Amino acid sequence: MFAAIRSRGRPGPAMGLVAAALTLAVCGGTTVAVTPQAWASDTPVKVTEREFSIGLSKKSLSPGTYTFKIKNVGTVPHGLSVKGPGVDSTSSIVPGGKATELTVTLKKGKYRLWCPVDKHRAMGMVKTIKVR
Repeated sequence: MFAAIRSRGRPGPAMGLVAAALTLAVCGGTTVAVTPQAWASDTPVKVTEREFSIGLSKKSLSPGTYTFKIKNVGTVPHGLSVKGPGVDSTSSIVPGGKATELTVTLKKGKYRLWCPVDKHRAMGMVKTIKVR
């Protein structure tokens, strides 16, 4: 019924969405708007923690889902807490030389990131980021 439009011998992902929308329209289904953000997977952000600082691989973030890949390069346990619009999450605490992950969905606004262990936040393990 529908002919596939091919580019260099293969149908593109956009053509799959067009075909799905046409099928829904012809069959009387509900059409749903799909944005690139809707099917994009989460974005990794490397976090390096040591006594007593936090380093981030990305300085600019847009709204979306992020996986903070936390590497403790220090010698004492560290973790990561994230708090801001709609988010209040904390990773597991890991010993020196170990890693963990924390996945969160960020909206526009300011977020605080810090190490939740003992008084590490007061000792400089804190960052403020803006999501635009």
